[in-house]
Amino acid sequence: MLLPAESAKLIADNSKYVTIKSEGILKLSEEIFQNLKSGNINDFVYGDDDLHPTSKDETAVDWIFVIDTLNFCFWSLKNTKKWTVKGYTGYYALTAAVRRAIQEGYDITNPKFYASITEDQLKQILRSDDDDNQVPLLSTRVKCLHEVGKVLLEKYDGTFKKCIESANKSAISLLNIIVQDFPCFRDEAMFDNQKVVFYKRAQILISDLWSCYDGKSWGDFHDIEKLTMFADYRVPQALVHFGVMEYSRELSEKLEREEILQNGCREEMEIRGCSIHAIEIVNESVKKLISNDVNCGLKDDSINSALIDYFLWLYRRKYADELQNIPFHKVYCQYY
Repeated sequence: MLLPAESAKLIADNSKYVTIKSEGILKLSEEIFQNLKSGNINDFVYGDDDLHPTSKDETAVDWIFVIDTLNFCFWSLKNTKKWTVKGYTGYYALTAAVRRAIQEGYDITNPKFYASITEDQLKQILRSDDDDNQVPLLSTRVKCLHEVGKVLLEKYDGTFKKCIESANKSAISLLNIIVQDFPCFRDEAMFDNQKVVFYKRAQILISDLWSCYDGKSWGDFHDIEKLTMFADYRVPQALVHFGVMEYSRELSEKLEREEILQNGCREEMEIRGCSIHAIEIVNESVKKLISNDVNCGLKDDSINSALIDYFLWLYRRKYADELQNIPFHKVYCQYY
């Protein structure tokens, strides 16, 4: 079985609907390099707001695990109300909902609770500011919590920390543990008769641990650079904005019509695979810019694919109005 980076290269080499553009690669690489030099790029800082735990929080590991078990499918159609919690949308609405649940007395980070959580309980926990606008795929989220909760209780003494310990500080080993033991993280498909993998939620789970603990303690992974970007629906939108990717007319028209794609269809796999491969290329390009500028004060490990993903994801949120006319692919699934 190929790893995400290898899967992505296979897809990009055989893509029909998505093209990676060299001029866009150069443009984005320079943008990232300049932001690195100015200190505007760093890892996603947990604890910098009221929504995320800090590494001093004893529940942080299991909090992150629950969040990334539920971290999927927050998009909405044009001209429809977004799922909103405490004024936040998307991923931030999820973190706000979990924070609120803890304040309301729900033991939401404990698998003893969520392994048997009811749909009504989760509906209450994830309730929207607008009662008529609930989170998508609620029943799927319940099934995911049941699945991972039971595995943690039966195999890992009721905490994700045991999984991390089993990985011996290897991000790739932990990735393998996650996708083997927790099927809802098993983000795989068939592309031209070859099994390919994306592992968006599994990889972002590892990267979130790395970020929360600043590469130490429960976030200490000696091979963090082997993670790819986290192939979702928003980062590709930013890649199109920077000219890194270009869609065929046929695909563009589908996206403009807001045609719902099926998880595992060729168009979806090409968007996700080309996104991963493009950022792998950008990562190497930025490293070359660093090595060619001896006075930049940066090192080879100053950048990796995860940091590029965070930069683009935050860029898309910051410039949401500017990017709103770039259509993004829409899929109902539990993988992103």
